Amino acid sequence: MRMRMGLFVAASLGLSVALAGCASNDAPRGTEAEQQEALEETSLNGEALSQRRTDLVRAWRDLVRLDVTMQALSDRNDSRSIVLLDNFIAEYMAKHLDPLLKPEWQSSHPEVMALDANLRFMKAQLLSNMRYPRKVQESIDDIENRFEGRESMLVEYPVGEQRSLGEALDMLRDQKWNS
Repeated sequence: MRMRMGLFVAASLGLSVALAGCASNDAPRGTEAEQQEALEETSLNGEALSQRRTDLVRAWRDLVRLDVTMQALSDRNDSRSIVLLDNFIAEYMAKHLDPLLKPEWQSSHPEVMALDANLRFMKAQLLSNMRYPRKVQESIDDIENRFEGRESMLVEYPVGEQRSLGEALDMLRDQKWNS
């Protein structure tokens, strides 16, 4: 009985070592930065790009609706609801919008860079409405860094109007303190 148990343990141990060896041969090579770069490169075309565009458009629509709701609540002087909406928007930005806007590649990819810029302006608009001037300034700095040298690119800011990125940044700077 002991001999069978010893053989079973030895066989199990041998199988475990063999599987671990196989698994280690299949592990991705390269540093974490190289793996991230490879992942971002695969995001630049095909179905992944189409999905990213869809996600950006959906987020744009969400932000526009939130802005309209915020304006309506402000017009009605409904301060209790404004506070609740502020909290919801802050949570939405932290959980959904910021991770969506994190990748650097989408700010320079020709098929999604306009959507990326529009989302960044809409985020800054909402932060301005929520009276967070420091966060608005962080958004302005982010836009300036990501789109440096492309001040003539057209963006939709404010919603429904097209302006050059440079003009839109000037408007946003003015609005930061006037909200």
